[in-house]
Amino acid sequence: MTVPSTKTEAQKDNVLMVMIWLALVASAIILRPLLPIDETRYITVAWEMWSSGDFIVPTLNGEMYSHKPPLYFWFMNLGWALLGVSETWARLVAPFFGLATLLITAKLARELWPEASSEALNMRARMAPLMMITGLYWTVFSTMTMFDMIVTFAAVVAILGYVKAWKGFVTGEGFWLGLFIAGLGLGLGGQAKGPAILVHTLPAALFAPIWGAAMSCGRGDQGIGKWYWGVFMSVLIGIGVTMAWAGPAALLGGEEYRNAIFIKQSADRMAKSFAHRRPFYWFMWVVPLMLLPWTLWPRLWRGIGGRSAWQQNRGLRAAWADGGVRLLLIWSGASFLIFSAISGKQPHYLLPVFPALALFAAYLLSLKSQDNSPSTGHRIPVLVLGVISLIILTGLLGKDLIEPLLKKPLPDWVDAAEPLWVLPVVILAFGAALTKTIGARAEVRLIAVVAVSTVVMLHMSAAPAFSLAYDLEPAALRVKAWQDQGRPVAYIGKYHGEFQFLGRLTQPLASTASMAQGKNWAAQNPSGVIIATLRKADIPSQPTPISVQPYRGKYLVMWNAAGF
Repeated sequence: MTVPSTKTEAQKDNVLMVMIWLALVASAIILRPLLPIDETRYITVAWEMWSSGDFIVPTLNGEMYSHKPPLYFWFMNLGWALLGVSETWARLVAPFFGLATLLITAKLARELWPEASSEALNMRARMAPLMMITGLYWTVFSTMTMFDMIVTFAAVVAILGYVKAWKGFVTGEGFWLGLFIAGLGLGLGGQAKGPAILVHTLPAALFAPIWGAAMSCGRGDQGIGKWYWGVFMSVLIGIGVTMAWAGPAALLGGEEYRNAIFIKQSADRMAKSFAHRRPFYWFMWVVPLMLLPWTLWPRLWRGIGGRSAWQQNRGLRAAWADGGVRLLLIWSGASFLIFSAISGKQPHYLLPVFPALALFAAYLLSLKSQDNSPSTGHRIPVLVLGVISLIILTGLLGKDLIEPLLKKPLPDWVDAAEPLWVLPVVILAFGAALTKTIGARAEVRLIAVVAVSTVVMLHMSAAPAFSLAYDLEPAALRVKAWQDQGRPVAYIGKYHGEFQFLGRLTQPLASTASMAQGKNWAAQNPSGVIIATLRKADIPSQPTPISVQPYRGKYLVMWNAAGF
């Protein structure tokens, strides 16, 4: 049997990765509207930055917005300055950072294992990005207008810098350059989402003697104090990059804004989170779900090994002898433990450890790269994807039979879904389960194709439902028309800027806390319009609404203020 050249295999993996990225991005942008409240809120902050010309102190609905630093908004505005204002560019920023993260993860693999054979190194550098981009959480989240893709990119840059710095620490060449790269990564992460970047990077730097001594370059005879002095300097560089914005913003924004960005949104968020409170063990069952289908791949678990492998110094125990593996496990393990200890938890908080986990998996798989016998080792992951798709297909086709068994009715938008788009995935998955492949690399490709096909087809199926339940652009354009006519508009409840960008609004909406306050506002503004999000049962019969549309499981209702 002729084994394809390493170069040919690498080209296949590169082409497949780019095609997967394009498929995910295209399906998300074409088939899914901006999702309230997060995506619409963040693009609104960027829009108000563009409209006002104030690029230092962000605003939301005309009020100072302190929840996130401005780096993401700057990238949106940079594209708008070059290409014109568009939703498409704003939604491409995060996916481009996701693609850059895949590429720099491959670069990190080459820095971690320079002594490996070309075949093993190429497997690690190519399989890790493919596994990252097709883990089900990454496939969905990488196309969301959120900050964590930038943080993930920044974390990998910082880790890459520390690896280069350690080599320079031992050899005497490149030490300060590596620390400068690490500092830029820290600064980029700080500008994107604040001090959380330190959780993902600083433990790896502090425990460098543990992983560095086991790398091919060794520990050398340098005094370890120099290393920690260098780490301290890299943190100062990161702080300096972050303060290049935060300093002027604190002065221009005033005391309230200054306290918000330095205390409430930084120290308080890390020390005593005030949102998304969940128990310590929450990530322990969430992360395996985020990493599907790879957490169900038997070949990967055989590489890790069980009790007998540990006793015989194989699998995970043997891998610990490798410096690169030590770094990856410290990086991911420390982030996992620290974020588990923090009360506030969201799945995307751990997105920056995905590159570490993917590289670790690719390392284990590359140790048996000579296994060229035909195999169906991919069967379990693809069958699980097929079964999940089959359950969704059956549920959508039989929703009229299922709904009476539930305690509450299904949202109206479920009826808009097109279930037959899921059928090709079911056929593909079960067909792939019957196919034999040769080697880990081929299995990765096949599982990756089925995983991305699942996400794309689910987008196709859900597109009409997304449009019905989440597309606020028509409502936003109505608000714009009313404002252009001089009619004030008020939103009952907490307004997150859902209409500002979609309607290209230049005036803020009034916001009232309750229906009673809304009635008072209507009495004072009889020419205006009232908007509220209500359950179907809570929509009053009088006055007659101007408009009622499904919205996030409830209804978006609009009334003329006169008579409200």
